[in-house]
Amino acid sequence: MPISAAPKTRVERYISALDDKQRKAESEELLALFARVTDLPAAIWGTHKVGYGRYAYTMDSGRSSEFMIAGFEPAKKHIIVYLSPDFEDFTGPLETLGKHDKGKSCIFIKALKDINLDSLEELVRLGMASTEKNFKTSET
Repeated sequence: MPISAAPKTRVERYISALDDKQRKAESEELLALFARVTDLPAAIWGTHKVGYGRYAYTMDSGRSSEFMIAGFEPAKKHIIVYLSPDFEDFTGPLETLGKHDKGKSCIFIKALKDINLDSLEELVRLGMASTEKNFKTSET
């Protein structure tokens, strides 16, 4: 009986199924970066987001929800990196990050080759620490 390969996780299946070779390679690089920084298991959020951990928050309307502590989405136009809600306070790594645009609690990157990965790693690290300090968090 032949030995079969270990079954892939949902995240590995998602990344391996990406059509765009560049996005697939970048996603594999981000999987390694986030695994190193977060020390948390990766999970699929929705259909296209790879997230690490979770935190609970309450909106101004009083509605409660949960979101990933950190993560990314390999979208067609750009990679979206999800950071903490107060990531704009992390001016040092943002100044040295390279080409990116800012969203509410995320950054948009056209290609990983355009950014400083050490700065991105520091942003993820700072964001996780801030989220863990300011919100109720869990690993899964």
